Amino acid sequence: MLQLWLNSNTKERKIRRICEMQLMRFCQLFQDLPGEERMKLRTNYHIHTQWSDGDNSVEEVVRAAEKVFDEIAITDHLVIKPDGSQEPYSIPAGRIKSYLKEIEKVEAQVRVLKGLEVDYFPESERIIENLLKELDLDLVIGSVHFVDMAPIDLSEEFWIGKSQREVDEIYKKYYELVEMASSSGLFDVIGHLDLPKKFGRRSDIFPENLDVEVVEINTSGLRYPAREIYPAEAICRKLVQKKVRFTIGTDAHSLNHLSYCIKEAEGLLERISGERVVFRHRAAVPI
Repeated sequence: MLQLWLNSNTKERKIRRICEMQLMRFCQLFQDLPGEERMKLRTNYHIHTQWSDGDNSVEEVVRAAEKVFDEIAITDHLVIKPDGSQEPYSIPAGRIKSYLKEIEKVEAQVRVLKGLEVDYFPESERIIENLLKELDLDLVIGSVHFVDMAPIDLSEEFWIGKSQREVDEIYKKYYELVEMASSSGLFDVIGHLDLPKKFGRRSDIFPENLDVEVVEINTSGLRYPAREIYPAEAICRKLVQKKVRFTIGTDAHSLNHLSYCIKEAEGLLERISGERVVFRHRAAVPI
């Protein structure tokens, strides 16, 4: 039994070392590209398909993306609540490997990364941790959609009738969950950082000491009453001062939104001198 364990452990170390060497070679090749070419790399790291609540198949998304992007990430929803139940729009946990295989088998002229957008619940950390470590993923977006187990972004009705004090309290609890999600170590990117503004209810609440490493510039806020990218430019500027890095995503659920306001996101990053990253096997590589 000990010998079997030693053999397994040695094999695992060899595989990890090979992956590290491949990533190092990629980083070197990538950094050797002229700065202009690297900055021109067009990416979309937040796309949903029919595996969760998107309208289109993986194949359809990839074919459309080939016309616009150099690199995309399919990031369908995984929602596992504290009681172990899943939202109807979530990928069933038992089918995630089939989802990843479908992404792998699509032949494309655009690089397609395997990702997930995972809802964060403090009580579900162990379940998520055990699940993710068994999966071959390129990146995992961590998102908070529920506060006190209520979905804050599904309907404007959630916000109707709430006083400013109540709105501020929701924002406070929301950012507490974001902080916990970031510190959990489960996620590579924090999704739509100031999501509570989606339906136009604003708050001055923002934790100045929020500790995050990579945040997405998500254009979907422009499609809703917020009429603003997530996160707001003022927040992005604060994050840049803290050396936070960024990805870009449109949070597309249909082909119509695949390239939605992508130039606006790129323009925002340029204005704030933000550092953009790409991902390889859950490791961030600066552009």
